Amino acid sequence: MPAETHMKAFVDWLLARRWRPILVAGATMPLVPIVSAALVALETVRAGVGPTLPLAALGGAMFVLLWTVVGPQLGLDPLLMSVYGGVAVAVFAVGVGLGALLRWAGRLVLAFEAVLVVGTGAVLLANLFGPGGSELLAPVFDRLLEALESDQEMTQAQLDAFRQAEPLVLGLLAAGFTTTLVLSLFLAYWLCAIAVGEPRFGAEFRALRLSRVIGIPATILVTVGLVLQAPVVQNLTALALVGFLFQGLSVMHAWAHARSWHAGYLAPVYVLLLLTPLRGYVVLALAAAGLMDNWFDLRAPLRPRR
Repeated sequence: MPAETHMKAFVDWLLARRWRPILVAGATMPLVPIVSAALVALETVRAGVGPTLPLAALGGAMFVLLWTVVGPQLGLDPLLMSVYGGVAVAVFAVGVGLGALLRWAGRLVLAFEAVLVVGTGAVLLANLFGPGGSELLAPVFDRLLEALESDQEMTQAQLDAFRQAEPLVLGLLAAGFTTTLVLSLFLAYWLCAIAVGEPRFGAEFRALRLSRVIGIPATILVTVGLVLQAPVVQNLTALALVGFLFQGLSVMHAWAHARSWHAGYLAPVYVLLLLTPLRGYVVLALAAAGLMDNWFDLRAPLRPRR
């Protein structure tokens, strides 16, 4: 197909020079950091961690110089520019890490599960041995609360609900960050498949399923989270729902591919998921489908009978 041919030509152009993925990653950084991390991961998969790390460090250093030195000269907020510089360094570091993970895993599902395990471990350590969600993010939460209190449209009931959600902020942030990592991972894997001329990403994504080692604890977490309001349980439940969310998307795409559904049938799901206030209900519905698939194999009718 022409689109696939153009994409293959673009990936080949990127990988023709070692510095090109890093340069393009820097150019896309202000707009789509997910793409930037995926491009750095692509170069890491191709060349390895050792050769890519100096280029990524140089790219991060250039952004730090740009935001912290040039930014104030243009009248921009120094603190904000420092934050942008830190984000740029983090994106390059994440790209190298995802590339190393893909080189180690070799399969999409194994890399996906590794991201979930790392995120779960980080949240668990923060709750058990470090500052919990409330203490760790208390300064940021207080500033947000002050901003909301100054908003005339906010009711007292809404403010009270926001205060009650403070212990769960860590889990929500971890779930959002893990989702971002997974999207960068999928994009990097797709680009790698294009580079080698093997359209395996679609098949592997449609077969994506949490293993029993991950799926059973995740199911227990979600079940316990329905009745136990302990912050550590709720924070870990948010990450478990991320895993089931992507498995639910995999189930949806597997049925669409097997039944040759038009892309227009899937587009509304992503519109609701990304652009509407109903995204919470869509996430729960997809996560429920993923959880059920982990136990009842919703894709079994799609396989040919022997």
